[in-house]
Amino acid sequence: MYLASTDPAVPTLPRCADAAWITATPGTLCRAMTLRACQAAGFTPAVRHQVDEFATVLALVAAGHGVALVPQLAAADPPPGVVLTRLPMHRRTEVAFRAGAAEHPAVTAVVAALRAAVPARLATPSLPVVTELHHRPAADA
Repeated sequence: MYLASTDPAVPTLPRCADAAWITATPGTLCRAMTLRACQAAGFTPAVRHQVDEFATVLALVAAGHGVALVPQLAAADPPPGVVLTRLPMHRRTEVAFRAGAAEHPAVTAVVAALRAAVPARLATPSLPVVTELHHRPAADA
């Protein structure tokens, strides 16, 4: 995860406590992650804008409308003027499929396409990309 701002002197979340924030809309994982990260840093963000598309989030940051947390994949090509500070937190993207389907041509093609879409400088090989789902019977009541 990256802290997106226009000020290179703002490398930590606590230094953004009084800033306007750009977050995802309520009910999304991205919004929850931002709120939890800010709360862990000791503050509740003052949300000015709610946007679910990262290019727009970064454009708002570039225009000086606030700061934001963005995932690694959104950090590939920030607009001019946006400073991205890597934070010690991670977001993981996984591909889920049925048990036994790992070698299915459609699954391998999707996984290959996703891996190819990530710029090498942003790839995190230590994080899993593929998760095989196993059917779990419902617990008896």
